Amino acid sequence: MILNSTPRAYREGTANFYGYDFVVNKHTLIPRPETEQLVEKTVVLVKKYLSDHPRILDVGTGSGVIAITLKKLLPNSVVQATDISLTVFETARANAKTNQVEITFQSGNLFEPIKGKFDLIIANLPYVPAARWRFLESQVRDFEPKDAIIAGRDGLKWIRRFCAQVGPYLNKRSLVALEIDDTHGPRVQKLLQSALPNHKVTVEQDLARRDRFCFACPTK
Repeated sequence: MILNSTPRAYREGTANFYGYDFVVNKHTLIPRPETEQLVEKTVVLVKKYLSDHPRILDVGTGSGVIAITLKKLLPNSVVQATDISLTVFETARANAKTNQVEITFQSGNLFEPIKGKFDLIIANLPYVPAARWRFLESQVRDFEPKDAIIAGRDGLKWIRRFCAQVGPYLNKRSLVALEIDDTHGPRVQKLLQSALPNHKVTVEQDLARRDRFCFACPTK
C-alpha cells in the first residue's frame, strides 16, 4: 500500500495555530510551534513596554497567522501586514475573515508599500541557507514553498535587508520581533543592534533551547 506523504495540513487544507484555525495551501508554510512561541513572547513584551492599543506591522505575513493571532490576543491593536507574494493574500484575507479580525494587507517587498510608524514590527522571514535545502525533511522539500524557506547563500538575505530598512518605520518607544535560524543568533543580534542603537537587542531560545528569536526592546 502506498501511503500519501502529503502533509496532513495540506491534505485537509487547514492548520491550527495558537488555538485558531487557518487555511493553508501549497503557497503558504505550515505554521510551526516555534512561531507560536514567537507570538507568545511578543505579546508579553507588548504588555510590558507598549500601550494597550499598539500599531503593529507583520512583514512577510504569508497565510497571516502572526498578524491575525496578534489581533486576536491584542484586540485594541491596529494591525497591518505585507508580503511580496500576491498569491498568498487571498489566503491571508480568507483567514482574517474566518477569524473575524480586521487586518490591512498590502503587497510589496518588505516595507515597500508602508507609510507611517509602528509600535511593533514583527517578521518570520525566510532564513534557511541554500545549502541546507537538500538536508531538510522530505515533507518540507517536496511540498512547502521553497521561496518562503530559503534565503540566499547564508540564510540572511531577507533579515539583512529587514534590519537595514526597519529603523524609519518605528516609533521612538517600540519593539521588533524576529524568528531566526538557530545558527544565526549572534549575527542577527549584531545586525539589529547596529540598525537600532537605542534599543536593547537580545536573542532568546525556543523550548528545545535553540537560539530562535531576536527581540529589540526600548531601553527607557
